Amino acid sequence: MAARRFAPIVCAALSASAALLAPPTVTLAAEPSPPGLLDPKQTPTPGLAVGDRAPALTLPAADGSTVDLGELYAKGPVVITFYRGGWCPFCQRAMAQWNSKVSELVDAGGTFVAISPETAEHARQSRQKFGGDGVIALVDKDGAAMRAFKVGFAFDENLKSRYKRFGHDLGAWNASGRWELPAPATFVVDRKGVIRWVFADWDFRKRANPDEVIAQVRKLHGAS
Repeated sequence: MAARRFAPIVCAALSASAALLAPPTVTLAAEPSPPGLLDPKQTPTPGLAVGDRAPALTLPAADGSTVDLGELYAKGPVVITFYRGGWCPFCQRAMAQWNSKVSELVDAGGTFVAISPETAEHARQSRQKFGGDGVIALVDKDGAAMRAFKVGFAFDENLKSRYKRFGHDLGAWNASGRWELPAPATFVVDRKGVIRWVFADWDFRKRANPDEVIAQVRKLHGAS
C-alpha cells in the first residue's frame, strides 16, 4: 500500500519538474533588438524548411579539428542533429537511441553530425554516448549554427533562474558562456546542400525517430 501511495507523488513531482524546465517564454537569439518573445504555442515551427539550402559553415570539432559542412554535404547525405547538451536527460535518452543506430546510418551511406553549444570537453563525452567513432561532434561556440539553421533561442532572466534551481548553469556549460540553446532538430541534407527532410520542435522532450532518419538517408543515397 505504501508503494502505491508513493507512486502518484513521484509522478506529480516529475510532472512539476518537467513544467519548470519547459521554455514557455524565452528571447529569440536570432531576432534583432528589441528581441521578440518565443511561445511554442504561438511561434512558428523552428528550423529551416525542406528545400532550403543548408548553411555551409565551418565549425570546431570536439577533437580540436575544424569541419567544413559544405565539404561534408558534397559527400552526402548528411544528418545534422542539434542537441541541447549532455546535461539534458532528454538528450541523453536520444543519445542512447542513436548509439545503436549510428553504424546503421553510416552503412546506409550517411554521415552523422551532432551540434551543440556545449564545450568541447562536454561534446567529446556526448560523442561517445551518441555512438563514438561514427559521430562528428561539433561545437557551436558562438551560436552561429543555431541561428543559421533557425533553431536557436536565448534565455530571459526568469528562465535562467528556473534552470539554476535545478542545478543547470548553462553559462558555465556552454562554450560561449551565454545562456542559449537550440531547439531539438534534425536535418537530412543531400549532396547539393539542400535540406530534404526536417524534424524540429520547440518542445525539448521530442526528438527525431532514428529509423525515419535512416530511411531518408537510404532513399537519398540510392538516388545519388
